[in-house]
Amino acid sequence: MGTSMSTPGGRPRLARLCLLLAAWLPLQGDAAESESRLNYLLSLSLEELLAQEVSISTQSRRKLSKAPSVVTVITAEDIKATGATNLVDVLQGVPGIYVRASQFGFRPLIHFRGAGANQTLLMINGAPMKDLLWGFGIFWKGLPVSAIERIEIIRGPGSALFGSDASAGVINVITWTAGEGTEAEAGLRAGADHTAQAWLRHSATWNDVQVRLTADTFETDGHDPRIGADAQSAQDRRFGSQASLAPGRAQFGWAGEDVRLSVTSGDWQLLADYMRHRDLEIGLTGAGVLDPTTEAGDHRCNLSLRYANPEFAPHWGMQAEWRYQDLSYTSGDGFQERPPGYVDASGTYPDGWLNRMRSAERQLNFELSGNYSAWSGHAIRLGMGYQWQDLYEVTQSVNGGLGPEGLPLPAGGPLVDLTGTPYAFAPEKSREVIYAFVQDIWTLSDQLEVTAGARYDRYSDFGDTFNPRLAVVWQATDTLTAKLMYGQAFRAPSYQELHAVTTVALPNAALNPETSRTWDLSLAYTPSKQWSLGLDLYHLSLSNLIIATGTTRQYQNVGDHSIRGAELEARWHPHDHLRLSANLSLLSQDDSSYRSLFVPERQAYLRADWRVAPGWHWNAQAHWASRRPRADTDPRDALDGHTLVDTTLRYAPDAHWEVALSIRNLFDTDAREYTGAAIPGDLPLPGRHGYAEIRYRF
Repeated sequence: MGTSMSTPGGRPRLARLCLLLAAWLPLQGDAAESESRLNYLLSLSLEELLAQEVSISTQSRRKLSKAPSVVTVITAEDIKATGATNLVDVLQGVPGIYVRASQFGFRPLIHFRGAGANQTLLMINGAPMKDLLWGFGIFWKGLPVSAIERIEIIRGPGSALFGSDASAGVINVITWTAGEGTEAEAGLRAGADHTAQAWLRHSATWNDVQVRLTADTFETDGHDPRIGADAQSAQDRRFGSQASLAPGRAQFGWAGEDVRLSVTSGDWQLLADYMRHRDLEIGLTGAGVLDPTTEAGDHRCNLSLRYANPEFAPHWGMQAEWRYQDLSYTSGDGFQERPPGYVDASGTYPDGWLNRMRSAERQLNFELSGNYSAWSGHAIRLGMGYQWQDLYEVTQSVNGGLGPEGLPLPAGGPLVDLTGTPYAFAPEKSREVIYAFVQDIWTLSDQLEVTAGARYDRYSDFGDTFNPRLAVVWQATDTLTAKLMYGQAFRAPSYQELHAVTTVALPNAALNPETSRTWDLSLAYTPSKQWSLGLDLYHLSLSNLIIATGTTRQYQNVGDHSIRGAELEARWHPHDHLRLSANLSLLSQDDSSYRSLFVPERQAYLRADWRVAPGWHWNAQAHWASRRPRADTDPRDALDGHTLVDTTLRYAPDAHWEVALSIRNLFDTDAREYTGAAIPGDLPLPGRHGYAEIRYRF
């Protein structure tokens, strides 16, 4: 992608987005409420906020104050007030979470409590986003906020409920199509770096059938940071070549669509989703080499059929869900792993080292669960499920490394097809998982509840694992609630770690799962309707960590790691028109070689929401991240800390129209993301930028 915003036919894409909105504006929908939803948000008392119901911690609706986990809830109104445009922006303000931008494609990686991003479970409507090879997806870019109704987050383990990857935290995004919203809306947003976005939401009801639709289209040229030196710069010094494209720009442009549909009737709901990224520039390879040529893409299709009947039989409620997913990734004409003129011990590559890859996989999942309530004081939930994952297409062509016979390819030769050979980056294989779970919420009194549960998972490629949990929730007084929680969790070896050969690591089919044990002590204190304080202390122990080690860089189960931390939250409502909130996250890692240097050990977040005048809302937020040390083998100075400030002004003249102006990184801070030594100057984050927005509610 370049700087142009024109389609091949010459029509500006932004104009096309406007035409899309104009076509939808005349549609009839439910009448909008006369009171702004932002006004409603500010009018909630702290007691009402704590009385919100969540389902992520038990898979049944519980008051937030009684949830047997450390839970954060973020509503659509909350998101809109901050000016966030993507799920990634929203998560940065949650205690204990750090969203790191990867050098490869500026891909967001979500870290909980100093653990690796692969210890985070991300779900959309309860369905894990993880694929077999690349986690959330090799080209994952988050989720547009126009599709989100609410976000429920567990800071802590969740494998006893959700299985693999829920070691450090769980995020469940509930989309507008899967929620209960009925209002229709269309919007347009345009901003820096030739960024344009349009979206619509619409619902309709026929007899007892309700249909909801969201559609979002997005494109940007990216902030394209300047990279002073890359990994190829060091290679040039070694071989006396001049192939590096640094100093140069890492191009991070991309475009995409997100379309979601739901059909609900009685106890049944059908969900269908389609997500696509196209013209995606990766900017830098995984090895830290500038790549200005790759324009990659992916698509993901999800289909889900749900049944939920709380009165299926006397004392029994029943839920069932069937899910199917198909997704594919392509590098287009190929990743430019090394630039033209690249030299190594085998010779010179006039066209560079190219790696053309494509993969496709499908997943099928069925789960059946029931709630039993005949036993006084107990709410029992039990269930079982089956998952099938199939990597059914792998194609690869390269002009470097090993060829289809396992012999080194000559330098500077043409692309050679590795498809169907043992030397392609991954074999076409499948995985099956069978699991069962049970949970009991035991209400001892109005003030005391005990939750116990466990889940058993059996994987076809490495064996089984058992993960229990226990939580005690005690409402000590009308203003103080205490929670003591213990949970075990695991991360299954990924397909990449088990089977895939990449340019950065080799697989190991004998891997065992990573495991974790977490203790949490949580205190919530609400001395008045204007004040609330929260404190969470935790100890996270990780074992059997999977790391690429040795000269061969093969994945191994190598060791243990321990993290202790504290998360402090505060809210203050000094006036009906003003709300202030803040949080502070502190963590301390052991001195093992497995400690994460990418995540700051101290973070702080401050937010203010002010209803300036009728129809006017102003939001400001600041996020501070501490200084980060380097590895012992890295001679660079520690990475400086930074503070990023965003502000958004929103105006709603009536119940239908709304406009907003948002400025991100208000003070143009030179903030950088931690990288390895291959990129000596680290990865610059976007400087000051902003957008304007208009939306219409039907």
